[in-house]
Amino acid sequence: MVRLLGIGESSPTALPSFGVGIDLGTTFSVVACAENQKATVLDLLGGQDLIPSVLTEHFELAASPKEGYYYNFKNIMETPDSPALPYAAAASLPTAVDVSTALLKNLKNLAEKKLKWPLERVVITVPARFSDVARKATKKAAQQAGFSVLRLLNEPTAAALAYGLQRHSKAGLYLVYDLGGGTFDATLLRIEENIFQILATAGDLHLGGNTIDAALLEKMGRDPTLPQNWFEVRALKEHYNNSGEASSPLLPFESFEQSVGDVVQKTVAIVKKILTDTQTAPADIQDVLLVGGSTRLRPVFQAMRALFGAEKILNSLDPDRTVALGAALQAEALTQGHSASRPLLLDILPSSLGMETLAGCVENIIPKYTPTPIRVTMTFSTAYNNQTEVLIHIVQGESLYVEQCRSLGRFILKGIRPMPKETPIINVTFAVDDDGILSICASEEISGTQKKMTIETHLG
Repeated sequence: MVRLLGIGESSPTALPSFGVGIDLGTTFSVVACAENQKATVLDLLGGQDLIPSVLTEHFELAASPKEGYYYNFKNIMETPDSPALPYAAAASLPTAVDVSTALLKNLKNLAEKKLKWPLERVVITVPARFSDVARKATKKAAQQAGFSVLRLLNEPTAAALAYGLQRHSKAGLYLVYDLGGGTFDATLLRIEENIFQILATAGDLHLGGNTIDAALLEKMGRDPTLPQNWFEVRALKEHYNNSGEASSPLLPFESFEQSVGDVVQKTVAIVKKILTDTQTAPADIQDVLLVGGSTRLRPVFQAMRALFGAEKILNSLDPDRTVALGAALQAEALTQGHSASRPLLLDILPSSLGMETLAGCVENIIPKYTPTPIRVTMTFSTAYNNQTEVLIHIVQGESLYVEQCRSLGRFILKGIRPMPKETPIINVTFAVDDDGILSICASEEISGTQKKMTIETHLG
């Protein structure tokens, strides 16, 4: 029997008027909601909106890491089918995807109680240099948790979106310095009205707050395999954030500054490379956005002040929550459909993509910093008479030679009819989607043979 709604009732399948974004972080995760281009972070645990990305052995939320608990599992999303070790010890050996799914389920349940609405469509953020494997693993975890992923949004882009829409930024060039728990990204972009154009991005997937923690643990002479030591070193960072130069019995101030400063200088080198690659002077930058909890550390501010000047450093934004706010704003825009006020995001490919040709050379198919999504087709042929198969070898990098590039994957296109060399028409299509996932399709027109694959490796 068809049921008709009564007066004042609303359809439970109607789309919500708000958008929800999730910053799935290494150390903390944050859920935000946006409506009418105003975003707020959701208080999910009675006064707590920063949810530790830590789970018990029973996949329940935990306040801090302990032996047998799951934490730092975002760092192993590059190998999502491997056991979530050494970060936890459990007989069932769940994978990074399993643990991420469990965390997202917990966040989903809490958010639904808060919003009093079934939560399905979300935007989830990822590091700008997350590989194709890690992006697909994140999306899979979200889908297994019951989400429909509107978009995987790069974290620096989300931060810029939050700043641009909520702070009414001036037109110009901006630098996002994103030092997260496990990764570092630096992104140069241009903001003009509602257009956010990414110009360049660089980073390190193994350089973040955890790197600083490891350096401090080494300086303190502590065992990095014990979870309680990581918890203690984070308390040390909070002490110096709040107390200035007042020395801690755990580590003298000078030693603390030196250990943190050594890591920060690695991020400065990445920032300088972006400026050099794009021929941008520090004076050309309108503002610098500091994102990620580790940017509260004084050596970060000092390094950025030395490079750009104190007046350009935006530390009024909440570095722990900005990414989630931007994700929520993008979710609202995607949920509500096209409008004049909807932001236009123009992201890019961080590195060139190409394929191997004769003599170990590389044919560049999509140059780095090309806006995405992008689809490019190039035509090749055979090198020998009666050649019935060809090797499609996909590489990443800026060199003209395969040996100096990174191999992304390879497959063989078979079934080509025997013909004179240079007669077959082999079309190879590279397609990078909105989520930064690369797909390859190769076909030979005369024979009608075709093969497709999704590259299972790093695009950043």
